[in-house]
Amino acid sequence: SAMVKILKPAWVDHDSQPIFSIHVHPDGSRFATAGQDHLIKLWAMRPVVDRAAEADEAEPRLLATLDGHHGAVNCVRWSADGLLLASGSDDHLVMLWRQAAAGEAGASAPFGSRPAPAAD
Repeated sequence: SAMVKILKPAWVDHDSQPIFSIHVHPDGSRFATAGQDHLIKLWAMRPVVDRAAEADEAEPRLLATLDGHHGAVNCVRWSADGLLLASGSDDHLVMLWRQAAAGEAGASAPFGSRPAPAAD
């Protein structure tokens, strides 16, 4: 079977820094990129594969930016069920990400960054 080349959209960017990894979500609706800028970005797939959607300024492109690493992010991969996104970085950390449930706080603090509870 022949492969079809889809050119990289100009709007997929990590502040002009290298993108080291890309992975398409199992349902094909979005993809994740990992960059030298310490970030993971989630992008909509529709404007990549549909020229009309790409031309529509109202069409969402960047869906989310995940910022938990303190070094270049070298790899991102979705789990087979699409519920988790794993990332690996020069900061020597592997992180697992999942979408926050309704009403759940979306941000988590790094281990040890919160003050210890007051002793009674």
